[in-house]
Amino acid sequence: MPKVTPKDKKPGRNTDRVTIAAKTKQTEQKLDGSNAYQWWLADNEHDQAAQLISTAMYLQKTQQYRIKQASIFSKLYSGKGLMNYALNSKLLDTSNQLPIDRPTMNVVQSCTDTLVSRITQSRPRPIFLTEAGNYKERTLSKQLNGFIMGEFYRNKAYDLGAEILRDACVLGDGLIKVYEYNKKVKLERVLETEVYVDKNDSYYGQPRQIIQQKLMDRAVVEAMWPEEMKRIADAQKAYVDGSSESSETVSDQIIVVEGWHLPSNPDPEANDKETDGWHIIACSQGILFKEPWKKQNFPFVKLGYNANLVGWLSQGLAELLLGTQIEINKLLITISQSINLMGVPRVFIDEMSKVLETAFNNNLGSIIKYRGTLPTIAEGTSGISADIYAQLQRLIDYAYQQTGISSLSAASQKPAGLNSGEAIRSYDDLQTDRFAALAKRYENFFVELAYQVIDLAKDIADRDGSYSTIYPNKDGTREVDLPKAAIIKDSYVIQCYDESSLPRDPAGRQARLSEMLAAGEISLPEFRRLSGFPDLEQSDRLANALEERILQILDEIVEKGKYTPPDPFMLDPSNLLTVLSTQYINLYGGAKLEESKMQMLRDFFTQSQALQQAAVAPPPQVQPNPSQQPGMPPAVPPAAPVAPTSNVAV
Repeated sequence: MPKVTPKDKKPGRNTDRVTIAAKTKQTEQKLDGSNAYQWWLADNEHDQAAQLISTAMYLQKTQQYRIKQASIFSKLYSGKGLMNYALNSKLLDTSNQLPIDRPTMNVVQSCTDTLVSRITQSRPRPIFLTEAGNYKERTLSKQLNGFIMGEFYRNKAYDLGAEILRDACVLGDGLIKVYEYNKKVKLERVLETEVYVDKNDSYYGQPRQIIQQKLMDRAVVEAMWPEEMKRIADAQKAYVDGSSESSETVSDQIIVVEGWHLPSNPDPEANDKETDGWHIIACSQGILFKEPWKKQNFPFVKLGYNANLVGWLSQGLAELLLGTQIEINKLLITISQSINLMGVPRVFIDEMSKVLETAFNNNLGSIIKYRGTLPTIAEGTSGISADIYAQLQRLIDYAYQQTGISSLSAASQKPAGLNSGEAIRSYDDLQTDRFAALAKRYENFFVELAYQVIDLAKDIADRDGSYSTIYPNKDGTREVDLPKAAIIKDSYVIQCYDESSLPRDPAGRQARLSEMLAAGEISLPEFRRLSGFPDLEQSDRLANALEERILQILDEIVEKGKYTPPDPFMLDPSNLLTVLSTQYINLYGGAKLEESKMQMLRDFFTQSQALQQAAVAPPPQVQPNPSQQPGMPPAVPPAAPVAPTSNVAV
């Protein structure tokens, strides 16, 4: 049984209870194929909670090797082991076996940070593509695009994505949990070591049940489920690690076990009547939350670095470089010890000589006495052959090659002679192609995340009647409601696109835009808008103010049916008002836009033409001659006579 310690007395709580200090060895009932608990089929809540916790402890005990491996990989990356309440991580700490002053070359950290930095420069943006091309479907898609970006902004999804990618490189898998908190969608990073699946159940990578264990502050749990205050107050106390030092803390935490089992029948109507799909949250004193689980997926979005052939878990970058990093450490220690031993000045003194030893000291180097023939002296060498240094460099290069990262990229350097912008972009594309598979998985990660966020937001909107979020754009922030059409009909698919196909560095971006402007692919206003330089922001906004105003009026006609007539301030020499209004009429003419809104667009175009005609100055009128009779042509004065000339200069 776990180690038990008395609980400090606190007012308002049961002071006769005991608490769990550390879970290092489990003696619960052994589970096997004949008596395995199926907690989702238990007859009552007490049995459900007991069987769920027992199943979690059994999986935790049989998969301690995962925790040990994860701690080793974490130490390869950061030099610190991964603490976990499932075992005593102090036993895995072997840092005292290595010299403190040893030189280090951490290729695991270098490759991981470089890979994360390169891939996360791209911010995949989920785009909702509707099945039909009519106006309503396009409007729904546009609203969903704004809604999902608002949820990503509120939950800092891209910052979490960088952490998840790092977890995938170090541990093998990175996970985000999508759940409801305070009537809003919440995204939370989850460590791989907190999630357990049965190895047989997950053999094909699609487990039917998942169990998560997490340490939570007791007061936070009480705030989440105030109706279960008594059970939470009596729950056993637990610590972040199994070592004795972990109990030296001022925090009050408990272990919360959360389990999901997918329904066996995929028919939602059948699951409404009787289902084996359940979602249960429990502590050591019983169930805190319970609901039927009708979905065919778990609320986790997983990003794996290198998927294994079988199983749910993946292989990480740290695991691939484990042997190489160990060999590099051994060579570095050997070289360091050899230099300290042999690569120092040495003075040889004959014992029979009259040289005073006080003229020398051993602060740097060494004094060696000899008698008789002078011994063989090896000066100017560290005792290490060039092959050792060559082998060290080969191992470092091999580590970078194995992960597809060049040593120049890790050091933020470019190859010698690569000076032109086009050559640098081509070289950058070659580097990116090596990570194409991982970059695609990173994009698909955000696609799945968008699906789960929308799905949970729809559930909350069904229950509460509405759901809104804050969407940031170039004009500030605005509140966006979840479209009600999305609750009724799932008529969309999601694809991910980069926020911009242009180079990310300012110099490369300007060079590419200049090429597109010279080729006539974009106009000068588009060039200014796409440049996006902060020091030119005010100038660009003024230059594009007319286009933004016209587009805003046209969008209000299409989306809200609000009509604003054109005014003389919209006229310009480029005839932009006519061009944009014509494009909107042609765009929405075949998109089944309501006839009333189409008429507004036509009226807007007609009034704009009238404004332009009124602004054209009338041709000058010829004033009639009073002396001229009506009907007579105007008199033209005779031309001045031209005298003949001989073309001789006088």
